[in-house]
Amino acid sequence: MMGLVTPDQDMHPDNHDDLLAVLQRISGTGPAVIMNVRMIVEPKAAAVAAANARPADLIALRNAHELALASLETETFEALDSVFHKRIFESTRNDFLTVLPDILKSMRMREQWLTLKRRRFTEARRLQYCGEHAAIGQAIMNRDPRSAAEAMKRHMVTVRDNLFS
Repeated sequence: MMGLVTPDQDMHPDNHDDLLAVLQRISGTGPAVIMNVRMIVEPKAAAVAAANARPADLIALRNAHELALASLETETFEALDSVFHKRIFESTRNDFLTVLPDILKSMRMREQWLTLKRRRFTEARRLQYCGEHAAIGQAIMNRDPRSAAEAMKRHMVTVRDNLFS
């Protein structure tokens, strides 16, 4: 039968898009779609990080939070916020998950996202995000997956609501 792919053929690398092709397909993804993906993935990543983080991961997470807390400029805060979230993914100790924040960061640093953030960024919101980061970090440091996931979900809802409502 023409057009059918056997499981062995489907597993052959030549039959799949390479990573560059995948990245090119998603490069035009808008902020709302990115936010939806983050809302699905990041609470689970926080839970896994709470279970799997090494002591060095916890230190890196705390340091990232403190740097973001001290930043006042939108672009600087956005970059450091990205580092904080990346540290959570790295704390999962899952190689696949550790590359996800790099993909998200490349999209979050595009002008469309930054323009949206600049319009909605206030000192009060920055402090709110930092407070939520503190709660996420504390839950991970306490090795409490459920609280880490819940804190991350609350944070993602706050970010979504601040950006799109």
